[in-house]
Amino acid sequence: MTGNIKLNVSSLGELVENGITRVSIAIGVFDGVHRGHQLLLKQLAEMAERNNSVPVAMTFYPHPRAVLNPQNPPPLLISPWKRISLLHDYGAQAVVTLPFSQSFAEQSPEKFMGKCLHSPEIEICGLCLGEKWRFGAKGAGGIDLLEKMSVKEGFDFAAVREFVMNGEVVSSTGVRRAIAGGKLSEAAEMLGRNYSLAGIVERGHQDATRDLQHPTANLNIQYGVLPPCGVYAARAFINGRQYIAAVNIGISPTYDRPGEKKVRLEVHCIDFSEDIYGGNVEVELLEYIREERCFLSPGELKKQIEADLDKIVQIVGI
Repeated sequence: MTGNIKLNVSSLGELVENGITRVSIAIGVFDGVHRGHQLLLKQLAEMAERNNSVPVAMTFYPHPRAVLNPQNPPPLLISPWKRISLLHDYGAQAVVTLPFSQSFAEQSPEKFMGKCLHSPEIEICGLCLGEKWRFGAKGAGGIDLLEKMSVKEGFDFAAVREFVMNGEVVSSTGVRRAIAGGKLSEAAEMLGRNYSLAGIVERGHQDATRDLQHPTANLNIQYGVLPPCGVYAARAFINGRQYIAAVNIGISPTYDRPGEKKVRLEVHCIDFSEDIYGGNVEVELLEYIREERCFLSPGELKKQIEADLDKIVQIVGI
């Protein structure tokens, strides 16, 4: 065996270069890596241990629905690199990210799986996927085909049941719906962790520094689903360190700027004063505090921010 490796590649063949020739594979989009995905990865790890192979997660980019329905792509819960990191955290020693295209999707189910699994120097020892997963042209392929393939080609096969919570199947769509509806605790239960957003710090209007004495980092969020506008208790992760944070999602109505109504995410970290423009910040959203309001003056807003911070410290703790 190869030990506790963590590889990120774009084809099965690249695994050979790292000394991997026997694999068990879990296939899925894995957006959010929620508890249903985690169950799949757990069974993958058990399968790989039984047949003495390396557990590999195989996923796709872009999201298949974004390719098949480009007018209505799903908002991704996490970035592709966060997805890879979580797949490793939940047991995949290697992640294979295959490019997804219209021509790839239009292949017959047999050719689709052949494209996914064929590599002359790799032995497929096991295959693990969700029992409702469909693949190939018009979603014609399913577990019946894969069960026959496993018998014919002599590898282990497991169709993993859907993860049900409170009578509902856990899904990426359900997680998105919960976050967009402000149900952070429900989303956290489905994810098995608190929901987080990550972005690059960009320059804002400096109001929070100049008028409020509580500087904020304006995050350009490229991936993730924003909850409703308002103030949230959060944890922020910057350069490997953790901070208690207040997050404001909204348009800063106290500072009326005609024509500028873009919803922004701003984060204020307690006991933090470094220059991090251009850097990456991840915020873990914990609890909704209040709605975003228009105050009569920056001074009134400053008083409210101080009250918010007192409450947030009590919620998040030291």
